[in-house]
Amino acid sequence: MTMENQDSSAESIPAPDEPSVPEIVEDETVPPRPEEDIADVLRAKPDTEDHAEHAD
Repeated sequence: MTMENQDSSAESIPAPDEPSVPEIVEDETVPPRPEEDIADVLRAKPDTEDHAEHAD
């Protein structure tokens, strides 16, 4: 099997100066979707309500 035919998802071994987990770089050229902005607003206020089901 040649190198071209090997599975590209094969585990790679990082070099000594590379982190073991690659950093994820956020693409700042893509604007956030509207639902992301709404979720951020909803997460800004902690949910302290009792959501447990109570037997009445």
